[in-house]
Parts: sequence; C-alpha cells; structure tokens
Amino acid sequence: MPAPRSIFVLPSLLALVALAACSAPAPPPDEAVKVFKSRGAVQCSARGTSPEAMRADMERAGLRVRSAACGSDGRMRPAACGAGTDEINVFDIAASDLARAQGLGFAPLSSLRDAEVAPCR
Repeated sequence: MPAPRSIFVLPSLLALVALAACSAPAPPPDEAVKVFKSRGAVQCSARGTSPEAMRADMERAGLRVRSAACGSDGRMRPAACGAGTDEINVFDIAASDLARAQGLGFAPLSSLRDAEVAPCR
C-alpha cells in the first residue's frame, strides 16, 4: 500500500520554511547600501587607490555612486614597512547595483564587524 501524501508534504513544507528563514530579503532597489574595498595602501610606501579614482572606475562600470568616503576595516596589523594597512574606501550605491559591485571586488560594509567610516587623510 502506498504511503499517505501527508508523510511527504510535511517535511517539504518544513524545508521550505527553513530555507526562507535563512535568506535575508533583498533591500529595495532605490535604497542605498554601503560597500567597501581596500585601498591597497602599504605602510611606509604607497597610499593606495584614492576614493576619487575608485569612484571613477565604478562609474565607468555603470554603477551609480551616491557618495564616497574613507574608513578603516577595524582589523589590527603589525606596524612594519611593507605591510598592508586598514584603510578602505567606502561608497554608497543603489542596492540594485550591489551584485555588480561585488563582481568588481567590493563587499558590503556590513560584512566588516569593526569597520568605521572616517575622514580621508
């Protein structure tokens, strides 16, 4: 005798509910999200890519940049010439551009637990 359908329906429904709970809803497309990318600065040497230059690259790629700032990724590093720095460039972009920004190497600022936006030096 075949198994009752309810045996299969309940586990399927539970799986769908669990999947829905794990995925965060996408922000509205007109909402701004903050993204960042390392400046690539090196202690005792290069300052890395300026926010203005990075913004120009983003706009050439078709991203709509609303504002640009500097910041710190909040991670400690040894003080040594040639080592990287905590400097990041931070941009407000349309939420609908987030996937494209990630394709260019940017990440949501919310992914950095201790990040801070700071005045550019």
